Amino acid sequence: MGVINLENIEAGMVLAADAKARNGRVLLPAGNALTGKHLQIFKAWGVTEADIEGVTRQDVAAAAAAESQVEPRLLERAQAILQERFRHVEDGHPFAEELRRLCLLRTVKKL
Repeated sequence: MGVINLENIEAGMVLAADAKARNGRVLLPAGNALTGKHLQIFKAWGVTEADIEGVTRQDVAAAAAAESQVEPRLLERAQAILQERFRHVEDGHPFAEELRRLCLLRTVKKL
């Protein structure tokens, strides 16, 4: 299981933990398969991520890289640039990991 961004969640995926709104209200309990309507409700309530069974952030990043067919040379170059920029940032913090992922996508597009 893994917490992934709402934009990467698809109908049919199963929640590993309760999906909660920003105020802590449970929108959908763990174990439910998601539908398109659930995803719309999550967006309306400001949910940005959810814990999904069988999927990790790394799985999503690997799938995105495979889909975008980024040249390995460009990906390595972008990762080297970001490694320097994020050298003082602690690894493992969810916010830092998400920022790093977004910066990687943006950097690859610029190269």
